[in-house]
Amino acid sequence: MTGGEEESGPEEEGGSPAWMATFADLMSLLLTFFILILSFANMDVIKFSAAVDSLHDAFGSAVAIEELQGNLVAAPIELSALARTRIIELKAGGSQEMEDLRRKIETMIQRSNLQNLVEVDESDRGVVVRVIGQLLFDPGSIELRPESFVVLNEIGRLIAAVSDDVSIEGHTDDTPATHEVSNWHLSAGRAISVLEYLAETQQIDPKRLSVAGYSSTRPLVANDSDENREMNRRVEFVFLRPVATSASQS
Repeated sequence: MTGGEEESGPEEEGGSPAWMATFADLMSLLLTFFILILSFANMDVIKFSAAVDSLHDAFGSAVAIEELQGNLVAAPIELSALARTRIIELKAGGSQEMEDLRRKIETMIQRSNLQNLVEVDESDRGVVVRVIGQLLFDPGSIELRPESFVVLNEIGRLIAAVSDDVSIEGHTDDTPATHEVSNWHLSAGRAISVLEYLAETQQIDPKRLSVAGYSSTRPLVANDSDENREMNRRVEFVFLRPVATSASQS
């Protein structure tokens, strides 16, 4: 009977041990604690983004933004997508204004039927209208071809229709110059020829224009074929962002 009584004794209660409940409470508290820390971190990012806005409005320069963005590299917490996007927009110096300008330029180019002769691009300096050099100059020459006047007249109207300053920039491929002038002289001379034509025939204020010659130092594509070299021989009209304009005048 003793063995039977032992077998019919009270059964153990089901469920987890008592220590599991305490452990679960501890995990919940830790999770709440880390969520609280993360929320404070996000608030700091938002405050930082607001500080960047304030500095940009005060200085209107990308220099302060560059310094602030550099300090973020050492930050242990990654910026939220919203904050990163905002800083990129500020660094661009007003991307919406440049987007509006680009659309305006593209519309005018289509109305003038120049879409097959010029290319519109955007860089950190502004909106770029790119013309292949063969349309404007004979090989090795800085004299404008008569056929180029139609294109330059339309570009002159485009420049007159906006208020942005424009940098006229000449580029060559890496083929050594066959004449006494170097590719540096060739690229700069072509830019000067274009500026003089626009200032004299299109009544563009010369104060709005500047020139640069880059020789073969800034190719669009590798100089490894005739087609690529033709693309690299070009004249670019850079409609400068306001930030880039003020920086160049200082």
